Amino acid sequence: MKKKIFTGIMLFTVTSTQLSAQTTNPQKPVKTGNEWKMPSDVFKRSKAFADNLQKELGLDSVQSKKVYDAYLANTKPLDEISVLPISEKEKEAEIKANKAAFNETLKGIFTTSQYNKYVKIEAGK
Repeated sequence: MKKKIFTGIMLFTVTSTQLSAQTTNPQKPVKTGNEWKMPSDVFKRSKAFADNLQKELGLDSVQSKKVYDAYLANTKPLDEISVLPISEKEKEAEIKANKAAFNETLKGIFTTSQYNKYVKIEAGK
């Protein structure tokens, strides 16, 4: 009887470990010393962001590619902020400054009407 209970517990542990490993949450960046390792889902996040804006704002393929590249380039600084050994308040300030810089980049890619629509979409989130 003890063997069956032990086997059941082991089976449950293995199954729950495998299920928890299959979550779809964005992966956290890994920073070792001065080296930053890009999370493997960064390309999916960049594509999803660009595709969403292409649909919402009516971007052409050139603009969509520029948005994808801008998001991809912004991933490293944003992820590095999340692993900095600073307080949450300081992280919020860093993220806010990063967001403003990223929005300026997007402003250079979008037309005026597209950018205004983007600002409204972001304000609604």
